[in-house]
Formats: sequence, structure tokens, C-alpha cells
Amino acid sequence: MVQNSTITVRVCHVDPLVKAGLVALLGREPDLDVQDASEIGQVCADVVVTDYAGAMGLLAATPAGANSADTLYRGLQPRIVVMTRRDKEGEISQALHSGVRGYLLQSSDPLELVDAVRHVARGGSHYLCKRAAALFDSCPPRTWLTAREEDVLRFLVKGDCNKGIARKLDISANTVKAHVARICEKLHVRSRAQVAIQATQRGLIRA
Repeated sequence: MVQNSTITVRVCHVDPLVKAGLVALLGREPDLDVQDASEIGQVCADVVVTDYAGAMGLLAATPAGANSADTLYRGLQPRIVVMTRRDKEGEISQALHSGVRGYLLQSSDPLELVDAVRHVARGGSHYLCKRAAALFDSCPPRTWLTAREEDVLRFLVKGDCNKGIARKLDISANTVKAHVARICEKLHVRSRAQVAIQATQRGLIRA
């Protein structure tokens, strides 16, 4: 982790105006060495500030064995701070579960971004901006869905019946029924229709 030294920050965002603003904001801080990047790439940086899609893509490309939360972005797992408009519970949960260390909405106070960069660079735990934290905390707690439950949920939201889901996933209809019951339990709802509504409203379907 970074201690009492300059923090190298690489900024890559899909929105050029947002990226320019982030570079200008962070560049005013004397302890931050800010790099403006058209793409993230495998470069040395203590923190990467990027959009949601960029973060998920970078984490998906992280080499196996580079999963330690204490590993700096030196060709291994990066410390990522996301700046985004995506404010669904499921999207925030997915980002944090995948390895994102900071999550801020584009309406955040600028000082929150500076605090987030310093926080994660120095080994701090997850940093959520005030609005994201309030949104996340206000939602009913849920246990993570398994990979198979996520598969079932994706087809359920599309309106497929149990037999149709079973054919597509090559499992039995009874197994699908059991998965649906478990999903209902985890989301604290009673019906398939309520599952679909909850999944859509809370952004629980992985992109």
C-alpha cells in the first residue's frame, strides 16, 4: 500500500468530458500524479479511476492469482475507483464483489473522489460515496445468488417458464423450481412476478 508518498492515478473514462473533469480535479492535489489515458492498459499505477464498464472489463482481465485486495496495480489486480451514473443496488454489489474498491456516482461531492483515491491507495476498505452508501444500506440485505441462480434469474426475468429454463440450462424442471424458490427466499418475495420486478428495479441481472 502507499504510505507518505505520491499516489499515481490513471484516469480512463468512456465520457471524454467526465474524464477531463476528473483529470483536472485530481491534478490539483499535490500528492497525486495523474495520468490521462484513452484506455486503461497494463501500466503501473496505484489507483485506476474509470467508469463501470471499464472497471468490470479490467477486473475480468486480471490474471489468475492476482486476487489479493492488498496487491497494487503493478500488472496484477488494480485498486479501482468507479465514477458512474449507474446507481442500482445490484450494480454496486456486483462491482464490489468483483474487486472494485471505491464506488462513486457522478453527482458526488468532488472531495469524495479525492478522499476515495487516497483511501484505497493506502489500503483502506471499500469506499462508497454518501449517496451510493445510502442507496445500498436502504435495500433489504440479501445473500449472494449463486452462478446457477443468476442463470435462472436471467431467463425468469425474460418470462421463460420452468420447463423452458430447464431446456436452456440442461437441468431438470424440478431443479429450476428449487432455484426459483431459493431466489424468492433471498429476495424476500413470494412470486415469480415479484422476483422479476425486484431484479429489474435493483439491477440484479449481470450485464
